[in-house]
Amino acid sequence: MIGNNFDTLIKIVRAGGTIDRQWSTENKTKVAYRFEKYRTVINASNVVGIVEGTDKKDEYVFVTAHYDHLGMRNGLIYYGADDDGSGTVAVIQMAEAFQKAANEGNRPRRTIVFMTVSGEEKGLWGSEYYSDHPFYSLDKTTVNLNIDMIGRVDTERTSADTLNYVYVIGHDKISSDLPVINEGANNKYTKLVFDYKFDDPNDQNRIFFRSDHYNFAKKGVPILFFYDGML
Repeated sequence: MIGNNFDTLIKIVRAGGTIDRQWSTENKTKVAYRFEKYRTVINASNVVGIVEGTDKKDEYVFVTAHYDHLGMRNGLIYYGADDDGSGTVAVIQMAEAFQKAANEGNRPRRTIVFMTVSGEEKGLWGSEYYSDHPFYSLDKTTVNLNIDMIGRVDTERTSADTLNYVYVIGHDKISSDLPVINEGANNKYTKLVFDYKFDDPNDQNRIFFRSDHYNFAKKGVPILFFYDGML
């Protein structure tokens, strides 16, 4: 395609030179190729645990994280301890805490659904499947609290006043009540610093669209996405 000048062009590039217009060329050629198409089918599941509520048990709070990661690529193992083993463990710990409270007679008012999903790294597949095939009406789903990558400190926060923080995303996109509830609970109990940097509509990283909460938000379910950063 390049013609007889390939070796010369390589020498120029290796020497840090510039390929200028004098080397431009136009060729027309015919190419024939064959390919074989194949499909690999892998079964994956969303895993769900439920703690039934009391007087508002027909309303549902979903707490989610994804348990899949990339596996082996080019000889490197991507363990996914942060993305999103950390969020998965958080969901399991919360499920255990709420069940323990329920066993002691302290049930939540709404039913809480703890769901770890698969296929996030492939394109939010697990949460998309659930949002398209919900077993609880999305009209009765009051909120999705999604947790992804809470296992390490973001490099952008190392110069901040405190590392006792979490990025909060999507808090005011659908519900005006949600930020008030979230900040009120935090001020009373957790006292984290809420960083809303990635909630900016002009955020070039587009974090709002990149984890499983997005499939709930697309269906009109209010969401909160908690995230410690990866940048």
